[in-house]
Amino acid sequence: MKSVRVLTHIKDLRRGFDVTKMATPLSAAMLRPDRPLSGRLVTVTDGVLDHATALTFEEAGDRTDVAWVRPFRSTGTRQPAPRTRGSLRGHDYDVRLNRALGFESGIELKFATLLRADRSVVNIEDQPAAVKFWRPGAEVKTKHTIDLRATFASGTKLGFVIKHSSQLERTNILEDVDLMRVQCCDFADDFVVVTEREVTPELVENAEAVAFANAARNDRDCRAVLAFMQGTEGPVSMFDVAESFDEPGCAWSALLCLIFDGVVEHLDPGQLFEDAPFVRITVN
Repeated sequence: MKSVRVLTHIKDLRRGFDVTKMATPLSAAMLRPDRPLSGRLVTVTDGVLDHATALTFEEAGDRTDVAWVRPFRSTGTRQPAPRTRGSLRGHDYDVRLNRALGFESGIELKFATLLRADRSVVNIEDQPAAVKFWRPGAEVKTKHTIDLRATFASGTKLGFVIKHSSQLERTNILEDVDLMRVQCCDFADDFVVVTEREVTPELVENAEAVAFANAARNDRDCRAVLAFMQGTEGPVSMFDVAESFDEPGCAWSALLCLIFDGVVEHLDPGQLFEDAPFVRITVN
């Protein structure tokens, strides 16, 4: 047996859950998203697509004025190379933007996942137009393409320079970021250097779960779990919440959606949901 399975079983026992004593399920349990996992159902008026709408399957029904719109291409000025050696590159998908997001390293992919799982982020741009700035003593401006730029609900824009910590010592990136802060205020309100130290495995794994749950959202399940949470007092285990429903998997996914919405709070966000499962209602 793999060590990961053993550790998982030990963690389950610590929270009073023994999978070996469960009856073998007679049927498979499936999530039931009420909208497309990719792309978007939008209304069509006089031949014009209304991209601001995002209908559920129930809302679309048999209507003839509804169309499925596939995900938009990445807006990046530079796209990941189709083939590379020793590097992780490709595209991810943001269901809220209905748009592909390019990444050119594992750290970029992980950090973009953190942004996708943050409800305060309303726009993510991968590889936006390069910024230009003066280095001391230079005769021409230096160009630098920011890895990601995020726009928040407050209107604040942040430019993220994502590098492995070992690259900070070999390059002038920290000095360049300081120069960009002063000279490139029209591009972003601030510039932030992100390394693998900030993108911890626990944060990423939780963000992946939240982002996927949000893509597979079912509003009916969310309302049912929210009603249950409103009847609780104080912290409660996510496992206890999920197992209070006939379909625990759907309840767990809905609970993650409520965490994304901000109406349920994970009390230890630096730890995995499975290791620190206590949550509480924030809105009644």
